[in-house]
Amino acid sequence: MPKGIQRSPEEFKVQQLRIAQAAAELIFQNGFNETSVQEIASAAGIGKSTFYEFFSSKDEVILLLLDEPLAEVRRKAETIAGESWTAWERITRILHMHLEILLRDKAFIFRLFFEFQRLPLAVQAQHEVKRKAYQDLLVRLFEEGIREKHIRPIDSDILMKSLLSILSSVVMTSRPSNTPAGMLDTALDIIYVGIQS
Repeated sequence: MPKGIQRSPEEFKVQQLRIAQAAAELIFQNGFNETSVQEIASAAGIGKSTFYEFFSSKDEVILLLLDEPLAEVRRKAETIAGESWTAWERITRILHMHLEILLRDKAFIFRLFFEFQRLPLAVQAQHEVKRKAYQDLLVRLFEEGIREKHIRPIDSDILMKSLLSILSSVVMTSRPSNTPAGMLDTALDIIYVGIQS
């Protein structure tokens, strides 16, 4: 699109994602630090200056690719959190939804996260703010469960981190004892039996 012509937000996002997908293939093949903006632009079929119309830096490409699935998880989690089930039932539904999204893009997300950990801490912090918003939603549900007396008073932050660690383990295990959803259900049952009042 020639300079000076306004893109709609939807057109901008579609083009951003197209460039980011082209970048991801190169980054996974060659490494983040070894991939240049010029190489990304060439792979996306655009000029280097056009790249900078969509991203201020190469770091933003990784952030966008990680933010997209996180935004989907958070959006769906907020919908589930507003339903009328008990707090624990909502937490369980959110974690199963999160598991489905991780499994859908399993290799892609975990390779992205590896590259993300190589970014400068200041850049990582931009993504952490969004991830914390999702984690805070889970903590609020745990605290609601404590008030409802379905969950005994415990450190909600540690519980949240434990459950998210279980999600990663279920997805990445090399020795599955069941389907990922089945393993998650078993882990949640163990935790809930141990924390119910």
